[in-house]
Amino acid sequence: MRIILFGPPGVGKGTQAQRLAEKFNLVRLSTGDLLREEISLSSPVGRKVEQFLRKGHLVPDDIMLDIIENILLENKERDILFDGFPRNLNQAHSLERSLAQMQQEIDIAFEMHLDEDEIVKRLVNRRYCPRCERIYNLSTNPPKNDCVCDQDGAKLVTRDDDTAEVIKKRLKIYEDETRPLVSYYKSLNIYKQIDARGNQDEISDRISEIVNAYLNSKCTSN
Repeated sequence: MRIILFGPPGVGKGTQAQRLAEKFNLVRLSTGDLLREEISLSSPVGRKVEQFLRKGHLVPDDIMLDIIENILLENKERDILFDGFPRNLNQAHSLERSLAQMQQEIDIAFEMHLDEDEIVKRLVNRRYCPRCERIYNLSTNPPKNDCVCDQDGAKLVTRDDDTAEVIKKRLKIYEDETRPLVSYYKSLNIYKQIDARGNQDEISDRISEIVNAYLNSKCTSN
């Protein structure tokens, strides 16, 4: 099974991707996590990536595709969840070609949807643990103690790309670059829109219901 989960920044993709991967035993390919790891290692790729992210720009396709293709080969026999990838039509077409070479295809493409005002509100209140990478929100999912992580006590920080100015740029990029994926995956009859309002359990239930229905249909057809 190959699942894509995409949507604008701030809709909770990371949280839902983690839940979905755990529930259905999927290998989660989070390009954001992979890129942040390169940044933390201060690798040549990481230094280039950091410059793009600080400006609110997308990482070039050639960098992303090299990373993804290597991981696909390493996990050829596993079910995979693509968290936040592809981000544009070029990446979508390249991913489709890479999977076709392994006689695989995308089964479901989820888009998490939320109004722009709510997205901005969420992101300016987001805090990040640099040690365990857990994400909090001061309004919807605050830590038990102000500014420190519940899990390891590390001081929470604001990510460089969570300023109001950068958020607006990222939303504009999403509309220009990523939104066309909706029409593309609709044409393949695999697109599903998920309402990202509500608590984490409610959103997770919406996604799981669709995945379970897909799995049941596969069992019936076989």
